[in-house]
Amino acid sequence: MSKDLNKGQLLTFLGFVTIAGILYVFWLICSFFINSLIAIDARISATILGAMITAIVGLVATIITQIQTKSREIEEAHRGKKVEIYQKFLGTVASLIGGQNKQSTIKQPTEQELIDFMFLHKTEILLWGSPNVIRTQLEFQKSNSPDSEYFDKFTAINNVFKAIREDIGLSNDGLNNLELIKLFLKDPDELDRESC
Repeated sequence: MSKDLNKGQLLTFLGFVTIAGILYVFWLICSFFINSLIAIDARISATILGAMITAIVGLVATIITQIQTKSREIEEAHRGKKVEIYQKFLGTVASLIGGQNKQSTIKQPTEQELIDFMFLHKTEILLWGSPNVIRTQLEFQKSNSPDSEYFDKFTAINNVFKAIREDIGLSNDGLNNLELIKLFLKDPDELDRESC
């Protein structure tokens, strides 16, 4: 163990020495450049300095643009996977609600199918879900306890739906009255009457 510790300490020391050496060389180059600018004609110095500032600003702008583009590409790649995961979840919720509607031909999942699905879904959101999706999913699970009120369960699942929409880049502006749950109900005003 002490060999590993000594090796780690040696690598850390070499890293610091390397960084210090690079900084020292950079300082020498900068000092040489500044001294050279001071020694030459002011008009030539101003021209060189202006060109350098323009080049540095252009380089910084290019780097920022590249970082933003790469970030967007990563988000778009993740978005496709998230939509797939969330669509399965929404399909399961729809089958739960639709299976209770006598006019619907949608088959309600069995308890075992639901348990299996939720276990796999939790594994997927662990890897792909935003922190808000995970948090609202946990709140939804807590709301499923037998002593939770009917209205609290719908509020919790509506919050999960809103977190999912937010995670895939959709706006929730104006959706403050359980509208996402009401979409699934035969009578959307039913929840308003229950809450009174």
